[in-house]
Amino acid sequence: MWIVAEAAAFFGLAYLIGFGYTLLIFIGTSFLGIALVQYVGAKSFRAARDYLNSGGDPSRELPNGYALAGAFCLIIPGFVTDLIGLLLLLPPTRFLFRGLGRWIAARTPVMRFGGGDVIDGEVIDERDYTDTPFPDDEPRRYDNGPRSIDQGP
Repeated sequence: MWIVAEAAAFFGLAYLIGFGYTLLIFIGTSFLGIALVQYVGAKSFRAARDYLNSGGDPSRELPNGYALAGAFCLIIPGFVTDLIGLLLLLPPTRFLFRGLGRWIAARTPVMRFGGGDVIDGEVIDERDYTDTPFPDDEPRRYDNGPRSIDQGP
């Protein structure tokens, strides 16, 4: 269904403005999306880092997350996807997707790190392999790079 909509949009625009201009727009939106991912991604990363460094809740939604999703939609080939990407990039129309984003977030399993079982242990044998005497009482070092298997220790 989605592919049919994308194909219909492509051929409809090609019919209206010509195949060459349609292909140019098709390629141009992908490059625009790549540039926006770099810009919005860096801005979002800085905002998230500052928020977390100030003691913020990491489960809060990503700053500029919708704009980043819109930039990714521009990279994906297709004019329907480009339209969704443009709607996600424009601040007044982002509210259309907030409900969808919350619905997806509610159905995503929560991943927790840390807080698991801790097993106490004790080191029984600690060896320093830099100067180990061998039967011929000649100290050899293991830190002199790779060696073939048939050379022996």
